[in-house]
Amino acid sequence: MKNMRLCLIALMSITALLLASCAAVPGSTTIPTSTGSVSVGGEDLMAAVKAAPNQGAIQVPEPDFLTGISRFSATLLLESGKNKGNVMVSPLSVFLALAMTVNGADSDTRDDMLKVLTDGALTVDQVNEVSRNLIGLLEKSEPKTQVSIANSIWFRQGFKPFQPFLQANADYYGAGARSLDFSSDSATEAINGWVERETMGLIEKIVNRISPTTVMYLINTVYFKSDWQEPFLKHETRAQTFQTPDGGIEIDFMHRTAPMAYFTGQDAIGVALPYANTQYAFFALLPDNGQGPRGWLSQQDPAGLFGQIGLWMAQKANFTVSLALPKFEASYEDVLNNELQTLGMAVAFDGGSADFSRLNEARSKGLYISEVRHKTVIRVDEKGTEATAATSVAIDESAVSSDVELVFDHPFLYGILDTKTGLPLFVGILEDPAGD
Repeated sequence: MKNMRLCLIALMSITALLLASCAAVPGSTTIPTSTGSVSVGGEDLMAAVKAAPNQGAIQVPEPDFLTGISRFSATLLLESGKNKGNVMVSPLSVFLALAMTVNGADSDTRDDMLKVLTDGALTVDQVNEVSRNLIGLLEKSEPKTQVSIANSIWFRQGFKPFQPFLQANADYYGAGARSLDFSSDSATEAINGWVERETMGLIEKIVNRISPTTVMYLINTVYFKSDWQEPFLKHETRAQTFQTPDGGIEIDFMHRTAPMAYFTGQDAIGVALPYANTQYAFFALLPDNGQGPRGWLSQQDPAGLFGQIGLWMAQKANFTVSLALPKFEASYEDVLNNELQTLGMAVAFDGGSADFSRLNEARSKGLYISEVRHKTVIRVDEKGTEATAATSVAIDESAVSSDVELVFDHPFLYGILDTKTGLPLFVGILEDPAGD
């Protein structure tokens, strides 16, 4: 299920993974954030768990490892794309939330999760190491580019977690872990307050009501904000028609004529726009055979999709492109249970079969994933992906002739790619820039 609304003003994602017991179980401190720690109350379950001080230098994961994760990213987009309307997912956020969780899985549950997340190429230990490297490579705190990743785990009061599970999440994910009274409103307030801080106030709530059978939440947030390397000029923005599946609508298009990485191939044309930190780039890809983004995606090899897009983006800016790109804002929410089960993770959602015995001190079974909820928001404007713009960069307005005219005036695929690993932080389908 999903809900799309156009209202928020930056780019981030949050994935909340909820674990429940098959039957109800009876039963002022701080938690880490991406910028320090905050007071949330409850018992600190990491108090006796110290993260390993030296895990080695951050490295780009091996290509074979990245291929499996890239395949997961593409298949998640394909499954999510079966929802109607606009779609945007953060494969990185979903991967990290499930990677934390797989440390508590055993037997077939663990094997199925690894198969889905990495195409079976990685062990749990390798997933942890790759995750640590990805977090280290991607996080940035610069004047014009900010990328922050945060993880937290929330247990029901009285639940006794398995210490090696806590240790792995401290060592590789920097996760805090709290025990809260889930029957109290203060529990939802604490969890949602942490989420609100990590998403810079743009997502105020991820938990509405905690079920009596819920014993645990694992939450990941990814936040991205950056200026374009070369901003669009606001006075060049003008209204024109975008062809949605239901007909044409008038929206604002940003315009630029300049040398840029234009690519064509496999029945699609596209463009790459670097951010201020050129490790990150926005891509927009327009199928040119009339089949639309979903039809085009269905014909691509999931394992090689983002690698191919990365190769296209790496081409030299040897074309002068007259670009018209919609200015848009969107938010997306989806419960990913169906998508993940279709991809092969069904046993993890089955209360009678799931084995998460490495989550609890007693090593008992009877735990399963009851919900994976995912939210994303994006704003693409003249300055980049910031909520507000304090300054603008003036450039020469003199007319420039172009080799290529590229107008994104009907549904297209877009995303933000990390050029070091070739993995997408965010990827989506824009079908209607102005509506649900």
